[in-house]
Amino acid sequence: MRLSRQTSQGFTLLELMVVIAIISILASLSAPTFTRQIAKAKLIEAQNLITQHQSLVEEFILLEGTFPTDAEFTQIKQPLLSDSIAKSITIESSDATTGSIVIKLNNSTGITENQYLKYSRDENRQWSCTSDLEAKLLPLQCNSTAGDEE
Repeated sequence: MRLSRQTSQGFTLLELMVVIAIISILASLSAPTFTRQIAKAKLIEAQNLITQHQSLVEEFILLEGTFPTDAEFTQIKQPLLSDSIAKSITIESSDATTGSIVIKLNNSTGITENQYLKYSRDENRQWSCTSDLEAKLLPLQCNSTAGDEE
């Protein structure tokens, strides 16, 4: 009589648990990176909005000779979409040709509501950026004011 040995064709519980543990460790290490990348992608939308509004302000200055007031900016600014990362876009006029465009952000992955990007135009027609976002989220041309009060 011949005894045959039955071979198993599957994974043991221990092997499955090891694989699940490895996948869990990898997921926990990559989650913060994914969150940061999602936030950066949302900020690209905000930067595009700022760029559009910088062009509108530059055109206004070219035509009118002065930085727009709040009322004038309200007339020329683009409407925000309902699902936009931008909560509001406002203007702070300093004098005739200098001022700032401030974009307040909505709550999103990695971004807290009312954080801002502020692009300021100086007398040399150069735009500079400041923001209260975390340094790792800041666009390359922006400086952090995370410790400052707005």
